[in-house]
Amino acid sequence: MVQFHEEQRFEWFWTAIFCIPALIVGYGLYRQMGLNQPSMSPSLLWPAFAVALVVAIWFLRLKLVTEVRDDGLFILFVWLWPERTIPWDQIRGVETRTYRPIRDFGGWGVRWAARGIVYHARGNRGARLVLASGERVLIGSQRPDELVRAIAARTGLPVAAC
Repeated sequence: MVQFHEEQRFEWFWTAIFCIPALIVGYGLYRQMGLNQPSMSPSLLWPAFAVALVVAIWFLRLKLVTEVRDDGLFILFVWLWPERTIPWDQIRGVETRTYRPIRDFGGWGVRWAARGIVYHARGNRGARLVLASGERVLIGSQRPDELVRAIAARTGLPVAAC
């Protein structure tokens, strides 16, 4: 049974950045083929369009899924990273954390920090876990307080036990 579920996608700005090349090259193909206004060889435009379109579709499908389940905390970055389930007995602490994605971790996505791993798609807040191995896991969330409460309820830990 799922006690908490959240899906996050990257900000619209990043989606636009990855979709614009496909639109530009697609417009070039339209001008070339549809309007008969050749500007360069179609043999160059078709591969560029295919690559730009695949990247745009891939980026549109990316999302971070976080779930609090009976068997553990489930984290999946769809189309980017394999799923990870952290069993409840491995979590030693949990707290809400505010961070600076670019300054602290170099951007969004899946990142390795000095003492652990970070999963985040947008925003600057999340839940930080301390595992039995000493590893720290930061999970970005648009509802970090709710996520921390759900984890604390499953583990029996006090909130902000890190």
